[in-house]
Amino acid sequence: MIRRYFYLAILTTLIPGIITSEPPQIAPVTLDKSPVEILFSGVTSMNTGAAVFLRIEGKADISSPCGSTYSTISTDDKTSIIQWQPVGKCALPMLKVAGKNYILPINGLYPDEAILSDVSSETLRNTLRAGTILKSDYRLASLRVREFFGIIDDILSAREAKFTLPIKGAKLPTQATHLPNSPRPFRSESTDGIHHGWDFYVNEGAPTRAIEDGTILHVKRDFSWNEMNHLHKGNSELEQQKNLDVYRGNTVYLKTRSGHVAIYAHLSNIPDNIQEGQAVSK
Repeated sequence: MIRRYFYLAILTTLIPGIITSEPPQIAPVTLDKSPVEILFSGVTSMNTGAAVFLRIEGKADISSPCGSTYSTISTDDKTSIIQWQPVGKCALPMLKVAGKNYILPINGLYPDEAILSDVSSETLRNTLRAGTILKSDYRLASLRVREFFGIIDDILSAREAKFTLPIKGAKLPTQATHLPNSPRPFRSESTDGIHHGWDFYVNEGAPTRAIEDGTILHVKRDFSWNEMNHLHKGNSELEQQKNLDVYRGNTVYLKTRSGHVAIYAHLSNIPDNIQEGQAVSK
């Protein structure tokens, strides 16, 4: 029987035990009181356009990578109430207070899951803690604001979880040559000469599955062995990456909800209904 293999590369540092064949149990996250609280997000009669009202403890330095303005509504020795507004377009409306970052839910500028999945867990947790009041009182938060916090909850939960194995019934490989960082001297002149993934040896045509909920970033199908005759020569990183794309054959890139990118390579076939930009479930 012909046996072809599939390998999965996670383009971040992984630790032993992060992959499992069973759905994970997620432990609840305990959120302590935040020095920043989001009191309101929306449009008010006090100003034109969307704004966020915040309570900030102490006399903290405030800055934002976005063009923005803020004004102090009230202040005393312990806290200040400020109104914050972005100026112009801003893909990620973020505020830094006393060295900590917070993503602000602002009408018309809500970052989507793809953007939020690239944000650090620390910043996402800061945002959840700051949004405790909005999350607990539906009268203060619109449905869109609650969805914003729900996406953050989902991303953090996904990062606490373990990936599902890409092939049902398969076992994580243990042989050294099937693991990341094993040498590949046969292609050292055209690539970095290092293996980047886990090799799963299964019967040709065995169905694969998403290791986590996510979005298809890139699909390369209809691989031809003739492509091996057109490898790029040279040692630049760009040329090496182009060559690796050839060696990987039929390939699907999956951006996971937790922010990883998984590469499904050496696939015998990719169905036509697998398309770039498509959302998939674990």
